[in-house]
Amino acid sequence: MLKGLKAIILERFHPGQYLPMILVFTLANAMYFNFSYQENLTSFRLVLTFMIMCSAFFRLRLFDEIKDYQTDLKINPTRPLARHAISITDTKKVILILIGFELALAFYLGLNPFLFHALALTYSLLMYEEFFIGESLRPHLTTYAITHTFVSVLLGLSASTLAHGNQNFSLEASDGFFFLMNWAYFNLFEFARKTYALKEERMGVDTYSSLFKPIGAGILSLSQVGIGLWFISKALPEENLNPLFIAGAIYSLFCFNYIFRPEISSAKLFRHISGAYLLIHYIILIWIFWR
Repeated sequence: MLKGLKAIILERFHPGQYLPMILVFTLANAMYFNFSYQENLTSFRLVLTFMIMCSAFFRLRLFDEIKDYQTDLKINPTRPLARHAISITDTKKVILILIGFELALAFYLGLNPFLFHALALTYSLLMYEEFFIGESLRPHLTTYAITHTFVSVLLGLSASTLAHGNQNFSLEASDGFFFLMNWAYFNLFEFARKTYALKEERMGVDTYSSLFKPIGAGILSLSQVGIGLWFISKALPEENLNPLFIAGAIYSLFCFNYIFRPEISSAKLFRHISGAYLLIHYIILIWIFWR
């Protein structure tokens, strides 16, 4: 089982790719309450929060590996589960261990953190079951995506409460807009990573570029930048917004480059830049909250 688990980590959840993103996501969401409510954070709580977020995102990856198993047997037979590097039964055992780890550590950090993380975990379990309407949901790629990426809102709220414990705070409308920002940017990541040039498309595999053509796929990703920045403008003072809007404007140039020149090179650049932009966006938030 350990060898198969290692294969999943290296091939489907590579630390070099995922850990930086989880780190900035955790810090940005945790530091938001510090910025808004002047609450103090401790390094100890932040480390434990990061550990829980790593477990949560890895668990989501395992959920997807199980859900995609039948499809991967036909289209991606070299993936760990499809090539039987690890069994579904063993993967489910790992998931149960991760759930126990997250809940135990969240409970150690306080009742509020436990309840908020349990909410995020419950939603993720509904995602695993595809909200019990998988046959109706799966054919609609965009709807399927946005119902699943909503977990980022709950994980962001979880990270904030995990980092702050049982300290008293009351959620305001502006707080809701901040956490909804996560949804838009996770949609962006999801849309961009499944956007290709015509020559990259594979028969029988739906992508946003195959469904909506390059112009539609590019606009779909760009729309999430606009929505995300609108959300954040409702949460933060105006004087903090300029770096975020500048980063969004620069990213939009790469979107237009792909839209007007949907070749393999520009499509690959678009996907890579989308991941980099997501990372930069959260780093800017951390900088705003830190200074």
